[in-house]
Amino acid sequence: MKRETPFAARIAFRLPQSLYDKLELWADEEDRPLANLIYTLVKQAVTEHEHELKAVKLQKETTP
Repeated sequence: MKRETPFAARIAFRLPQSLYDKLELWADEEDRPLANLIYTLVKQAVTEHEHELKAVKLQKETTP
């Protein structure tokens, strides 16, 4: 869904305590807020997904 004006969406979700603790430790190790770490991980995952989709599309176009 594309919007005319850019905005920053807020998303609430639940994590198991064990995963939260691991992410919090990771963020502390990198001296940054947990929210920033999660944002970065999601952004990287989306970028990788887009690259995979492009590779599949390219492969379909070049496969006889």
